[in-house]
Amino acid sequence: MKKTGFVLAALALLIALVALSGAACAQNANPHAAEWLDEAMTASLETIKRVDDAGIFYKMTCDYDYDNPLFQTLLGKFGQYDAGCSAFTTWNETGDCFLTARNYDYRHTDPNGAYTGLNVALHCAPEGKYKSIGIADACWLSLAGGAYYAGVLDDGTTDTSLAVLLPYLCVDGLNEKGVSVSILKLDVKEGETPVDQQEPGKVAIGHSVLARYILDNCATVEEAVALAKEYNIRNTGGMDFHLFVTDATGASVVLEWRYNQLTVTDTNAVTNYYVGYDDAEDRYKDGVCTEKVTPLGNTVREYHYGYGHGYHRLTGIVSAVERYLDFTQEGYMTKMTPAQAMKILSVAAQDPGTEATSMTQYSVIYNAQDASATVWLQQDYTTPYSLTIE
Repeated sequence: MKKTGFVLAALALLIALVALSGAACAQNANPHAAEWLDEAMTASLETIKRVDDAGIFYKMTCDYDYDNPLFQTLLGKFGQYDAGCSAFTTWNETGDCFLTARNYDYRHTDPNGAYTGLNVALHCAPEGKYKSIGIADACWLSLAGGAYYAGVLDDGTTDTSLAVLLPYLCVDGLNEKGVSVSILKLDVKEGETPVDQQEPGKVAIGHSVLARYILDNCATVEEAVALAKEYNIRNTGGMDFHLFVTDATGASVVLEWRYNQLTVTDTNAVTNYYVGYDDAEDRYKDGVCTEKVTPLGNTVREYHYGYGHGYHRLTGIVSAVERYLDFTQEGYMTKMTPAQAMKILSVAAQDPGTEATSMTQYSVIYNAQDASATVWLQQDYTTPYSLTIE
């Protein structure tokens, strides 16, 4: 998939924000002097700090009101971005912590054509709502006309004003109640139209905005489903997505909006095809079969195989996860160490390939009970980074 879908839907928001900035940015360590920034936004931008040596991972504390009228005016034009991804759930080895494991896949390049990434770990603490941690893909800020790639958030010259949008660019996250959300790409089948709900009386939002609202407001999967029903969900330039939502009780569902209807499917694993349907097809690109449908048989859980891609990743994940089934427990729960979960993520990880969604930017495991996360960057599973909800 090309980036054009995101450009069509999100460019209006980003360009509009740039236009509002008016005055030139001040020349400081990293300028962030757009005139629409308030004091709290400016203070948060000054918390941006590099985490790794290569500059592909930063952290930022969001102590400003990102639900303010300025953003709300433009959120109707805000959408999503192209991305692959895989995710699954399991209990830890003692069965007292629920883990959500996730790969975020997208092949970004810098102005020289080299593979790059710019992911920012966010600590969000909106007043009157739940605290959360999450990871945003800041490379998409490039659509504002600048160049955002590895190392630029502390290069002394790149304007970081637009980083205040990052709460709405989170591709996954976890809140203090143990609810996690991950966004995954879907393919739109020929002859179908992507989601564009238009029920009277409901506000229209994109998938990433809904993900932010869930992290800020929901304590259970049940509450997340109820919240999703309050909004019209819209596509992004013809692209569609589904949300993998989990909570501290071990509940895990996928929300998807095929045929403009919300479908909620219980599952412990998900990639990039519809999990609530059974119309899987071999995948072709330019007349060449790039992926055959490989549904699993004899699994303890039942899995649907709808249209899209990522069948081979799901097959690998489920085959590995079912090795850890505890048949002495009701519901045949899986139990494994975080290290074992990380190994499964490494099997599903993708090297840069022919598709934009074929490069694993990072792998992350969210711990619902500890309100924490462990992150590995670009398949370097020897160097973990820890995040906690403060």
